[in-house]
Amino acid sequence: MPETPSRLEGEPLAELAACLDGLVNVVDKGTAAEVGPYDLIPLEFNLLRVCLERGECTATQLAEVLPVDASRISRVVNRLVEMDLLRRRRLRDDRRVVMLSLTDEGTELTEQVHERVQVYEARLMEGVTDEAMRVFLDTAFKIISNYDAMQEPPEE
Repeated sequence: MPETPSRLEGEPLAELAACLDGLVNVVDKGTAAEVGPYDLIPLEFNLLRVCLERGECTATQLAEVLPVDASRISRVVNRLVEMDLLRRRRLRDDRRVVMLSLTDEGTELTEQVHERVQVYEARLMEGVTDEAMRVFLDTAFKIISNYDAMQEPPEE
């Protein structure tokens, strides 16, 4: 395990931030390496994976799940439609609503890439016990909950 830089010692939140930055970096870089041979970036793969799990969904629903804004989702959707991995369908009763779903090619590719990403993720998780992961997640969600509570207006 890398040593903690001395400037962060004794500052748990700064150490946590540095740790999370490193964690996000290894997950992103590894995922990029796994999806890159398929001419995808991690965001595109994650969008395809959500569509695989949900069946049909809207761009708005994707923007709620993926950590990007609606305009970025729109650009990614356009590219995946051009690649014939995703299709659009307008609802008959409300033509403003556009449903997105995987094409057959998109489903096949997403399942294939998902298997590769799962192998990478399993290698990352080697030696991490379920209990250790549970403690890590409980801690992270508690910090997020504390932040959310701080955003609420004070009761009068």
